[in-house]
Amino acid sequence: MSVRFSANMMGGHTDGSQGIVQPGQAMFQANNRQGGCDPARMLRILALLAAPVYDPRRPYCFPPPMDLQWEWQKLSQKVEESRAPIFLTRLVPPTLDSLRRALSPRARAQGLFPDILHFSGHAWSEGLLLEDELGQIDYATTDKILEALKDLPGPLNLVVLNGCESAADVRSVAQALVNSGKARAVVGHTRRVYDFEAVHFAAYLYAELTDGFPLKEAVARAQRAITTHEVVLLGDADLRFECFTGGEPCIDDGRPPGNLPPRPGLFFGRGSQLVGIAAALAHPPRVVVISGPATIGKTSLALEAAHRNAWRFSGGVAFAKGSYPENTWPNTADDFFYSLAEALGLRPEPGRVTEALTLYTDRQPTLLILDNVDTLPPQELKRLRQFLERLGGRSAALVMARSPQRSLEELPCAWPISIHEGIGIEAAAFYALRLAWERKVPIGEEQAKEIALATDGHPHLVNLLVAQARRRDLEAFLQEIRERRGDFQKQLEKVYEWSASLLEERGQLKAWQTLLLFPGGVAPESLLRAAAGEEAISALLEAALADFDPVFQSWRWHATVAEYARLHWPLTDDKRFAHLTSLLPEWTKWVENLQPNTPETARRLEVQQVNLEAVLGEAARLPRELLRGLLRSLDKVLPPPDRTLALRAFEERVYRTWVELAAEDAERATALGMLGLALSSLGRLEEALKATEEALGIYRGLAEVNPQAFLPYLAGSLNNLGKVLSGLGRLEEALKATEEALGIYRGLA
Repeated sequence: MSVRFSANMMGGHTDGSQGIVQPGQAMFQANNRQGGCDPARMLRILALLAAPVYDPRRPYCFPPPMDLQWEWQKLSQKVEESRAPIFLTRLVPPTLDSLRRALSPRARAQGLFPDILHFSGHAWSEGLLLEDELGQIDYATTDKILEALKDLPGPLNLVVLNGCESAADVRSVAQALVNSGKARAVVGHTRRVYDFEAVHFAAYLYAELTDGFPLKEAVARAQRAITTHEVVLLGDADLRFECFTGGEPCIDDGRPPGNLPPRPGLFFGRGSQLVGIAAALAHPPRVVVISGPATIGKTSLALEAAHRNAWRFSGGVAFAKGSYPENTWPNTADDFFYSLAEALGLRPEPGRVTEALTLYTDRQPTLLILDNVDTLPPQELKRLRQFLERLGGRSAALVMARSPQRSLEELPCAWPISIHEGIGIEAAAFYALRLAWERKVPIGEEQAKEIALATDGHPHLVNLLVAQARRRDLEAFLQEIRERRGDFQKQLEKVYEWSASLLEERGQLKAWQTLLLFPGGVAPESLLRAAAGEEAISALLEAALADFDPVFQSWRWHATVAEYARLHWPLTDDKRFAHLTSLLPEWTKWVENLQPNTPETARRLEVQQVNLEAVLGEAARLPRELLRGLLRSLDKVLPPPDRTLALRAFEERVYRTWVELAAEDAERATALGMLGLALSSLGRLEEALKATEEALGIYRGLAEVNPQAFLPYLAGSLNNLGKVLSGLGRLEEALKATEEALGIYRGLA
């Protein structure tokens, strides 16, 4: 049934007819006018598009990607094609707090209250997935949304929820908005809705509404865009939007002035890094220095971060790019300064460009993006540093370079971030599928994962390989990828050509081989120095092949760096074994310097786990005494097997190797006891029982000879036996073992 409402409830007013929305008398703010259009005489649509990149509750899960930039472009395009008087505004940032302000009494008084609220993003039957100010997932439940909108000055005329299950049942946001009187009508979906269909549906719906059709009929006409289910319409189905005479459509995407390049496409992965950059930009002045090897995605990351955080910088966003390091023409700091000034509309007098930029950024929050700054000569880089040192109090900069720029990273306002890993296997597989879909390449999920694994999530390599797959027999091409030859090798050559030439100039081509000694793609500094030497480490750093990770106190590099080395400078088995043998004492020293049973030690061991497993894999050939020393050191610092998940399988291998190498009964019993605990933690109880019983037998013999020394170990072994037997359901035997252990402990006490 239609309802009557008055002008003082919202921006619109009525002419006395029931359920007819007409333009409001209040005007939008002057800075919201677009090309002379009058929003007060237009259908005002506020679009909330949310695509969070990181879930703090599940940090290792990749949030399903959404190409909201594409959705916004398509929605804008359809609105423009409608030629209807529609004023479309994008809400930035897409947070619940921003929505509350956009729908506040002040917004109504200023004529900014929308006729329609449009949502695009992920949803579930009891809420919407919004973002917080850093881009993290905000689980906006139905109750949370109602609480945020409790001071709504009047009901929204229409809410369009283009999210899966947004109108699934009585607990949904759609139903709650109607039941609570927050919206006169809501359109939503009971099931999953495809992005492209949802966009076309909304655009058609808004065009039909401005043509004067009642809501029910407009929804029915727009329904043709949805093929999977019937769209749900709740509330006043007879609502009409009439008398909008504002002329041509107007689009306001909320972007500040400047020359920020458009997003190159759908961005995948790197959620934690985007959140970290957002946190840094939220506390200006700040200079974020992003370094990493060629084509790893530094510029893409910076541009995505800039698009997501541009709303913080009302003074604008300016982008300047230097030449690539392999080009011969020199860059100067003025090249960057004049590009930035031009982007911001400044026309400084000759020789006063830095003064003009400093004054501008000091007065207005501005984001500066400087790409390829490592092409600057040292003196010019010094000038750039001096300028960034004077950056205004509410402004920030994103600076990209292949090699770490220590002079910039040492600025008091600097926040360095190095990228030496891919975007993640899951994200890379999504990326490969997206590229394949765009290029009409018949790649399935398993094939996309093969490409992601082969490239270790290197985004540029994924892009190149999918492009090659378009011109090749797919199965033959995938076989080349598996075998790391053909086009795969050619693409690696393109990526690392500059780094290889730089190492050759330094006479450090042998540094490539050093990386093959550490299959985990990481190495403690002492081990890398012992294997390669100080000069080689410096060369790897300068060539943007490796960088130091301060969190895990290790040097790291992308997996394809080692792949490139393996293709060009493979290590013979004898040479690799000789290096492993020489590094064994260094591994023992590194382990001995760790603090026993601390979370930090566990994390550092997890990072080096693959490297240490490679050492254990040569146990049969390595010097026994040296290897036993490493195993004894590991035993002192490894967490108990039942208190770690990531290291359980590694600990089983450590103690099994130690059992095989033990020279004395006491040492063998210790190794067997720990092996039993590791096997038990892995759920392999029968094997754990066998190892524990063997350890118990040895301790019984030792305790008979020297009870003072070995009775405590005998009691501990009996206690472990009781736990294993209990896990196997042999409770009577478990009780007997536990009681014997208790008796020994009583005597010792």
